[in-house]
Amino acid sequence: MSLEQEIKNQYSKIFSTEFKDWIPFKQMADYYLKTSAHLLTDDIDSPKPLKLWLRNVQKRLSIGIATELILKAIYLKNGYNINKPNNGIKIDFPTKIKSLTRQELNPSDTYGLNILIQHLSKIIDLDQNSENIMEGLKISKVFRNKEGHVAVHWHNFERKDYDRIEFSLTELYRLGFNEKLDFKISIAKNEVGKFEIK
Repeated sequence: MSLEQEIKNQYSKIFSTEFKDWIPFKQMADYYLKTSAHLLTDDIDSPKPLKLWLRNVQKRLSIGIATELILKAIYLKNGYNINKPNNGIKIDFPTKIKSLTRQELNPSDTYGLNILIQHLSKIIDLDQNSENIMEGLKISKVFRNKEGHVAVHWHNFERKDYDRIEFSLTELYRLGFNEKLDFKISIAKNEVGKFEIK
């Protein structure tokens, strides 16, 4: 067994609805979104010239991670499998967990953010807001991918990108968990972050 597989095995799990496995996904998503809303430059332990840049990178990473976790929580809560199949086994996506056996599933690997976004409308009814929800999710995905793979001092800031993310995630909390989320990412000067579930 490779070192990488040995470490992956420490996290191995066939996720199910039986034990409400969606709950820790949702809890971690809540934490990351709260972090993205409230993180301040003063919270960053770094030389002053880098503080704002590092804060914004951390916010975007937190948003992207939370997005994947919240989608996995929605899939699981609705009875859908998030584990990839074992090598050589073909499974359609999405598929209900109840129709699969443990032997078909890889406990060390789950589906990624892109496919979760692409098939979300098969899991929950996105109402008339489908297009707007998808916009926010795609921006979150790009934020996570870019901030996780490259480091650049400059980012072309657009407040509307954050507005789209806020709308998208607020709708997912409503449609996926029947929760009212008051969510504002403090990103522009003098903005006050909010993360409150009602």
